[in-house]
Amino acid sequence: MTLIVYPPARSLPQWPSADLDRSAASHLIIGVGGEAEAATARAVFGQAQGLAPTTMLHFAEFGAPQSAALADALSASRVGARVYIVGGRYDVLQALALARSSGVLPPELRCRVTHTRDLPLFCAHCRQTSRVVGNPGSAVTCPGCERLVEIHAHSSEVRGSFLASMVAPALSHELAVAA
Repeated sequence: MTLIVYPPARSLPQWPSADLDRSAASHLIIGVGGEAEAATARAVFGQAQGLAPTTMLHFAEFGAPQSAALADALSASRVGARVYIVGGRYDVLQALALARSSGVLPPELRCRVTHTRDLPLFCAHCRQTSRVVGNPGSAVTCPGCERLVEIHAHSSEVRGSFLASMVAPALSHELAVAA
């Protein structure tokens, strides 16, 4: 009998296309972040305007008030609308999750990720989603429960976040010795 060992399954984000949908009846462009993200969103807005009626929203960051504004804009959109999100990994994943929960279908979504410095972390212990600096495989302190957690290579489109759980005791010891 031969034992076959498979590598662990990875569930990293599947980013929608960054190309504008030329067949769209309208476009909703969402920019989240600083001047670089705003400039990119304005450039996409300029291209989209030449194709169909276009609306643009820009937020410095993505939080509860921005979620409400985006939810309102999504509820006002009609059949044939395409949603294009520009921003860092945290903001794009959170905005994509909100768009999906509002009924936007995968072919109606587009995005451009401008940086991957931070990510949304869903802690399996305190069940809170937080913005952290890190990547899958990194160990960070959860802002919600202050546990040392490992960011797993598993993301959820529904939550718009990466899963994290407490660091194994052996790894925790290795991190302490390395520090």
